[in-house]
Amino acid sequence: MRTIAAVVIVASLSFTAMMGRGQAAPVVQMPNGVTIYDLPNDRTIIAREERRADAGDLSGATADLALYVAAHPAERGPMVLLGDFYYRARDLKQAEQTYRNALELGNAHEIHNRLGGVFALEQRYDDAIREFRASLPLPGGFVHLVALHRMFGDLDAFVAQTVREAGRHPNDANYAADLGLVYDAAGRANEALAAYQRAVDLDPNDPVGYDGIGSVLISQERYSEAIHPLQQALSLQPAFVAALNNLGDAYLGLKDTRSARRYLDQAAAIDPRDASVLVNLGVLEDLDGHRAAALDDYRRAIADDPFQLEAYYDTAADYDDQGQHELAEAVTLKGLAVDAHDGILHFNLAVIEDELGRHQDALKEYRLAATLRNPLAARLAKLALSRLETTPTSVR
Repeated sequence: MRTIAAVVIVASLSFTAMMGRGQAAPVVQMPNGVTIYDLPNDRTIIAREERRADAGDLSGATADLALYVAAHPAERGPMVLLGDFYYRARDLKQAEQTYRNALELGNAHEIHNRLGGVFALEQRYDDAIREFRASLPLPGGFVHLVALHRMFGDLDAFVAQTVREAGRHPNDANYAADLGLVYDAAGRANEALAAYQRAVDLDPNDPVGYDGIGSVLISQERYSEAIHPLQQALSLQPAFVAALNNLGDAYLGLKDTRSARRYLDQAAAIDPRDASVLVNLGVLEDLDGHRAAALDDYRRAIADDPFQLEAYYDTAADYDDQGQHELAEAVTLKGLAVDAHDGILHFNLAVIEDELGRHQDALKEYRLAATLRNPLAARLAKLALSRLETTPTSVR
């Protein structure tokens, strides 16, 4: 998924990520139908405690769910949700232990993905990489591996390794799709498009390749062209959250908010904790003029997945638009604590510093943004530097 609605500071870009945390029922999280959720004895427990936590009583929901899990140690679904609650509260030790307990009930890619997120927040990067690798081929695992390898400065080596793996399996659509995901997350759109097309050619009945093609076309602002492959993905798997989310994203790009809401609401109904869906719902609320609701969606997205950088972009943009530049700065710095090499965050910080009158700090951030990989941020930073503007023109 790529957030295409332009925001106050700079157009948001995002990745094809499915990082749902705490789904309200057994859901189809993976294209092959794999789910980590087993029905609990009390079939209302997950939905009830999720609603309670979302309403603000996270501690109460956690306490009651912990009692239920202790009494039902063989039910993995409530256990995973309990780990999610601990994660949201940043009680990372409890989250780690709870996810480990869930893994003892049966291996699941998404639990490894969650555990990797815990380790990443604790800056246990080797452990995080191990868990994200164990989460493959979950798309979120690839996205987070790209983020960590970018942080370590060895992203090119990771991409090259993925290319070699795909080369060793030239007729396997799964490896081609994996390569597309890595290229996509690394911002190499043309190569991602070719890899996804290869996956579709090898297996026309796998929705992942079609969804990937749609995601890349959205990143290139080819919104109308993205709709057909995304609809093909949904014809093969109607409950494919990423494709529903991307289709909503494409309609956001076309400024068709009614159609966008239709697909985003469907995605949220299947997976109410998917951070990418929450970001797009926030963009939709912004476009409809509901800023408080948008900020709440972005907050929930960050709580469920701190690596969703576009949530930081959009939150800062809303604050900046309201003249709350200090809050915009604080959110952007939080994003940079997650990924210090993100060009958009550095460009946004430069704009904010300019607005706060810190012109030398702004020049420093523009220069840094101009050297980083994101081509949009680099182009805008170079333009700002060349014009020596004290308040660069925003992109909407």
